[in-house]
Amino acid sequence: MVISLAGIYHYFQVKKEAALEPRIKLYLHDQGSIISMDLEEYIKGVVTAEMPASFEIEALKAQAVCARTYAVKKLIEEHSYPQGADLSDDVNACQAFAPLLNSAKGDSNGQELAKRIDEAVESTRGEIILFDCKPIDALYCSTCGGKTENAGAVWGEDISYLRSVKCDDCSKSSHFLSSQTINNEDINKLVNDKGDKLNIKIIARTPGGRLKSLSINGHQLDAGTLRTGLNLPSSWIEFHPSLHTTVINTRGYGHGVGLCQYGANGMAQRGKDYHQILKKYYSGIDFYQLAY
Repeated sequence: MVISLAGIYHYFQVKKEAALEPRIKLYLHDQGSIISMDLEEYIKGVVTAEMPASFEIEALKAQAVCARTYAVKKLIEEHSYPQGADLSDDVNACQAFAPLLNSAKGDSNGQELAKRIDEAVESTRGEIILFDCKPIDALYCSTCGGKTENAGAVWGEDISYLRSVKCDDCSKSSHFLSSQTINNEDINKLVNDKGDKLNIKIIARTPGGRLKSLSINGHQLDAGTLRTGLNLPSSWIEFHPSLHTTVINTRGYGHGVGLCQYGANGMAQRGKDYHQILKKYYSGIDFYQLAY
């Protein structure tokens, strides 16, 4: 099934019969300025920023479809960004972005990597993911640590296609298992306590095994605040306290919801194509081809 992009996104202001690729206005948050570009060029920049170009081509294709779907959903919803932009390069509000050509300047290896991203985006041109005839919120993370997470366990709202699935393919990520030693004083500061005395109790974990809430010296804390305060790679956490310090072991990198990027690469290495990859991490989805 093919749909005209112009028929959905009225702000592109192109006629339905015109074979024009939509252009978007991207807010660059560091510069505080806006640039304009074709949608597919934007997707190339997102893939450049969000996934290593050395990944398998099918993993890069999966990332391209995720990035495009994520962007299209934002465009449909007319999400508000500074200076009237359609999208932003601020990862706290949208997706990261890096110009594709920057990776190719004066570097033959960089040129080859840029060609791979170009191939991944062009070969999936216009393709997005749907659930119940609507573009999905195509969330993704670097490394899930062995199991993705239900959206509801992280943000409090269950989403049918964002369900926890077992992932056996991200073990090669450097973030699969991590360990940090942190001074007890720094942990206590999170609850405005002082000194080395530390009493940690786990209150709740998510169905996927990640920490949901805990108490520190009797003060309750949510996992997100702990992760941010200690700059931990994920909320899949185990504590091993001692007199003055605590070893914190973590699994994965990121929120753990949706596509696991290293898992996608592992699946591609096993010969899976990008549709198979995406269907693993997003439940009950369909694919849709935008016409432009």
